[in-house]
Parts: sequence; structure tokens; C-alpha cells
Amino acid sequence: MERDVPEYGITRLSRDIDLVRDSRLWKDVPALHISNYLWLHNNYEPRVEARLCYSAAYLYVSFKVEERQIRVRFSKFQDPVYKDSCVEFFIDPFPEKSMGYINIETNALGAMLIAIGRGRERRTPLRPSDLKGFECEASVKRPTDGFHGSDFWTLRHRLPLSLFKRYYGAEVSSGHRARGNFYKCGDETKFPHYGAWSPVMTPSPDFHRPEFFGEIIFK
Repeated sequence: MERDVPEYGITRLSRDIDLVRDSRLWKDVPALHISNYLWLHNNYEPRVEARLCYSAAYLYVSFKVEERQIRVRFSKFQDPVYKDSCVEFFIDPFPEKSMGYINIETNALGAMLIAIGRGRERRTPLRPSDLKGFECEASVKRPTDGFHGSDFWTLRHRLPLSLFKRYYGAEVSSGHRARGNFYKCGDETKFPHYGAWSPVMTPSPDFHRPEFFGEIIFK
């Protein structure tokens, strides 16, 4: 059975931006919503929106998560952050090359797990040296288990496009079509949950399924 493939157009910028000082810019960037909660059906479905834009040098990703109670324990690079209150961005910038996708998993504190590969197995973790120019800004500033002081939390990434050039040997340009998905999860939170932008049609939880990615278009 054919499925509807969601699409999202990434807003093009005329300049690089600062994740903190240029925060008002995001209101003019269209949002996509992580609204397909899968597998558990426990009625825990926090509202999540993501917004993307890009400049000549960077891809910017902003998440807003309406979630008062969170669990954040992990704070180190490549920790299993998906066990915490977490958002994830998986992208295959050049699906025509069949070289795999990058998963960027980040808890509410900004701790990240990042790897590259074709599927769940045999993924290659990225090193800090691979991420020169990468920045992350999180509204939550300390490990938390409960109310974090607000009705929502935010997370923003600045991902250097040179990372795509290094791994895929190509550069994105206006009109280019990538594929990817956006997720909200918390495997070991008070209410475990699995949300996706593009639905994952598997019988059990598995975000590492590129056949269910949506289309991400660089405008």
C-alpha cells in the first residue's frame, strides 16, 4: 500500500545567524509537527514543533517541546540520550548516493548522540573533531527529574554543511531534495513515548528505518 510522504521546505537565509541573538528570526520560519505517536498508545503525546533554515555554511534546526515534566540524566557526548526526554533529527542529505543517514539525538540538556550509517546496525559514531562548527543551545541547563521551570523546553542546532561534504562528497544547493525524519522520545522517562513526523509503520519501536523518511527540500 502506498503511503503519503510528508514534505518540508527548508527556508534559505541570506546570512549566518546566531542561535541566541537571532532567536526572533524563528517566528518567520514554517514549522513541522511531530504528531504521530506510535506503538505505546499511553496518551502521553507532547506537542513538538521543529523549524529548519539554512545559510551558505550551516543548517539550523530549532525544536520547541511542550513538556513540563522531564527526565534528563545524561550529559556526555555519545551518551544514550534517547533514554532521557529527547528529540532526534535523522537526515540523509544525498539519498541518491545510498550512503546512509546521520542521526542526531539530543536530550533536553543538549547532550548528543551522533552517528552515520545505512541502518541501525554497523553505525559509525562521529567524533568531536568531526563536528567543528557544530553548536547546540538548550533552554534546560541542568540534570532534571520533574518540573524544569517552564511549560516547554527548546533546543537549537547549528550544523555545518561541510559535514555533508566530508562524508558524502557533495554540497547541497537550492532545490536539492534530502530525506529524513524527526522524532520525540523518552525510553526511560515517567511516561515512555515515541513520536515521529513521518509515521514509521513497524510493529515495534524502530526509528532507524529510512524507508519511512519524509522529503526535506532545500529551497
